[in-house]
Amino acid sequence: MKLVNKTRYAILGMLLEGLNTGYEIKSFMGRSTGYFWRESDSTIYPMLKVLAGEGKVLSNVVYVGKKKKEVFSIAETGRAEFKAWLQSPTGSETPRNEFLLKLFFVADEKEMVRLFEERLEKAEKTYDEYKKIEERLEKLTEYPHQAIRLKSLRYGTAQLALEIKWLKEEIN
Repeated sequence: MKLVNKTRYAILGMLLEGLNTGYEIKSFMGRSTGYFWRESDSTIYPMLKVLAGEGKVLSNVVYVGKKKKEVFSIAETGRAEFKAWLQSPTGSETPRNEFLLKLFFVADEKEMVRLFEERLEKAEKTYDEYKKIEERLEKLTEYPHQAIRLKSLRYGTAQLALEIKWLKEEIN
């Protein structure tokens, strides 16, 4: 089975959200999916070009004053591909986790505890960020995807809470 670059679905989904430039997509991802699915400029812009070449997205150049801006919209074939992907079974995942890689290779207990303390600090900071996002999102009662986005966020919060608990137990 051919591997498909999932960046295409992240971008098609963002276009469905109404974002229409590479900059808007990157910016919104940084505030939303960037906590669990990161894309960089070096993946977003080339994928927009690929999708445009395949006819999955439409591209239009507009001028804002003297500045040239490329605006994208999702084509029906892009909508159909996104919908088919969304309904397909989720593939296997191989996470890249630098903490676990370092833990695998750590050589002594002192270094392991230092690693746990470092990870705990980061996990607690991220957990606090998630809780602040949750408070803001709960206030957006007119937002059409509020309930679904809250579930996504709470999944991440639950994972962090479990990780924080485990780290504290391992440190003591």
